Amino acid sequence: MPVVTVESLFPPDPEAVDRLLLEVPRAIASAISCDAGDVWVYWHAVGAACSGGQLRSFADHSPVVTIRARAWRTDDQVKRGMAAAAAAVASSLGLPLEEVWVHWLELPPGRVYAGGGIR
Repeated sequence: MPVVTVESLFPPDPEAVDRLLLEVPRAIASAISCDAGDVWVYWHAVGAACSGGQLRSFADHSPVVTIRARAWRTDDQVKRGMAAAAAAVASSLGLPLEEVWVHWLELPPGRVYAGGGIR
């Protein structure tokens, strides 16, 4: 079960967050061949952003996406999942694709507590 966290400045269109929460799981699930119901997505508003020594507005900031998942997927699945997440975030928030930062953290067996036990 991938767990996705998206951190970004609050978009001018508040409905963009709902679009993101609905589109990201569908996109990742399609890319890695799993059920969209197995992809959890959390969005966190960031109060301010700075990169390269410059304060950023919503239009020129880079959302940061973290995908945590068990470590049994192939490199190709991970690449497809990250690309799908980036595209869904960019589309949902109305930002350029090249501004979205995505990283995938693999969780080895025994390092996840879920469903009442260690997985």
